[in-house]
Amino acid sequence: MEDMIIKRRLSNFLLQPLVQTKIGLYCIILSLLFASVIAAIVYYNMGQLFQFIIELTDAPNEVQDIILNHLSSIQIWIYTSLGVYILLIIAVSIWYTHRLVGPMVAFQKHFEALERGDFSHRTNLRRHDAFHDAANALNNATETLGAKSYPRTSRDSDSNTRD
Repeated sequence: MEDMIIKRRLSNFLLQPLVQTKIGLYCIILSLLFASVIAAIVYYNMGQLFQFIIELTDAPNEVQDIILNHLSSIQIWIYTSLGVYILLIIAVSIWYTHRLVGPMVAFQKHFEALERGDFSHRTNLRRHDAFHDAANALNNATETLGAKSYPRTSRDSDSNTRD
């Protein structure tokens, strides 16, 4: 029972898994590219600074060991921060795309109801979803269409009957 609830919660967030995964991956890839550029700039400049410091000292081996130890401790913090950042990007991209994709699913159901001739269907979005204006306009248009009565021709009634 618990597994079913967890799967349902996950499926509620991943309404369009391919689209949501693509957006998350794009965010991660762009973030990693940006981080790589910044890391290359810092690495190059820090390397020049450390080389300059080592040249000015009387004990270059000891200074180099101190610098390398300090850099290895910084490296642990950077990798940990990067991991947390990637997890946050994944969570935010799923949450945000859920707010964008959810209304599209509701609109699709509304259009399917219209195709069946059901003019009583209404699109109700959650409070934080996007596209509330579009949902209201669609609901108003559906109500207007439902209020109009179109005379059916014999050809229309024949195409909608089953044998």
